[in-house]
Amino acid sequence: MKRFLVLLSLVILTNIPFSCVDDCGPFNPLESKITELYVLVGSLTSSGFITTKSTDFELAAIQIGIADLDYTEVMASIARPRFSFINAAIACSPRLPEPTQAIESMVITSQSTVYAQGHEFLPGEQLNELFKINGNQTIAEYITKQKNDIGLFGNIGSTINFQLLEQPDSTINQTFTFDIQFSDLSEMVIRTDVFEVSN
Repeated sequence: MKRFLVLLSLVILTNIPFSCVDDCGPFNPLESKITELYVLVGSLTSSGFITTKSTDFELAAIQIGIADLDYTEVMASIARPRFSFINAAIACSPRLPEPTQAIESMVITSQSTVYAQGHEFLPGEQLNELFKINGNQTIAEYITKQKNDIGLFGNIGSTINFQLLEQPDSTINQTFTFDIQFSDLSEMVIRTDVFEVSN
C-alpha cells in the first residue's frame, strides 16, 4: 500500500502543471512599440481629464495618449528552471510586453501667431515654454523623467496632459501640432482640434 501511494504521488507530481515565476514557460519576452497616438482637447479637473472644453486657462487642457501598440518577440534565450522529472507543460502566463521607446524630443507649434508671456510667437515657432505637463512639470522635465521610466508613457492607457502655464495675452483659438521623436528614431506628428483659451 505504501509503495502504491508513493507511485501515485510521483505520477501526480509529474503530470500536473504548476504555477511559476516570471522566467518560465516556452515564451519569448515581448517588446512593445507605439504605433498610434490620439489627441483630445478638454479640461483638467481635480478628478482628472474630461472632454468638456473650457476657455479658462487654468482648466483648458490637451491630452495625448497611446491608442495602439505593436508587439515583437525578443529572440533571446531565457533562463528557465529545468526539472527532469517534471512534465514539459508548465502552466504560467507569458510576460507582459515591455515598452522600449523613450521620448527624445517633443516640439509644439502652431500655424497662427500666439501672444503670450509678453512675447509674439510666430507661426511654426516652438511653443514648449508656454505649456506645463500633468500640472507642474516642464516638457523637458517630463522627457527626462520618462527616459528613466519608459513605462510612464509606454503602454496603452498612458497619457500626457498639457496646460498653459499662464493666461495668454490675447485669446487663443487655434490648433496645435505636436512633433514627438522617440529613441528608436521613430517620429509621430499629431494635430489638436481647436484649442480655445480666453485672455
